[in-house]
Amino acid sequence: MDTTVTKIGAVVVAELRSAGYMNSTIGNYEKTIKRLADFVEERGGFYTLSLGAEFASMTTSPRTGHFSAQRRFDFGRIVGVFDSYVQSGHVDVSMRTRGGGGRQPATSEFSRLIAAWDADMADRALALATRSAYGRISRSYLVFLEDRGVVSLERADAASILEFLESLLDRWAKSSLF
Repeated sequence: MDTTVTKIGAVVVAELRSAGYMNSTIGNYEKTIKRLADFVEERGGFYTLSLGAEFASMTTSPRTGHFSAQRRFDFGRIVGVFDSYVQSGHVDVSMRTRGGGGRQPATSEFSRLIAAWDADMADRALALATRSAYGRISRSYLVFLEDRGVVSLERADAASILEFLESLLDRWAKSSLF
């Protein structure tokens, strides 16, 4: 399989057109594909799941120096489509909704960590439901740390894990904790 971004991108755009996506949406995909192509070209020219995870983690705007929700959405969306194509040989252009799965970490370190974790779970071929559940709880823990001013995993201590688990008592049904 040709895993250059140009080849995969052409397949993705063709599928989007055939599925009846609006030209504005296709244009947004094409802009993100161009950015991904530049990124991957600097790293050997062939798309991999780990390069996709690295690209998806680039959520800081170079213009403002701050986290960008739009970059996270655009980059995550294209990486999801590319990953599904590389893994299955088919492009999944089913409509996705924004949000879901709870809050996302805002710091670049935690965003990179989640992207790497997602890629690792995909590399190990864990079931989608398993990856989703593990991802949600991992993101919840990192957001919990951020809410307490901890912005680096190195600064988190063992007690924070117990505090996080205790915080779940208010949000989760007791039956799901045993």
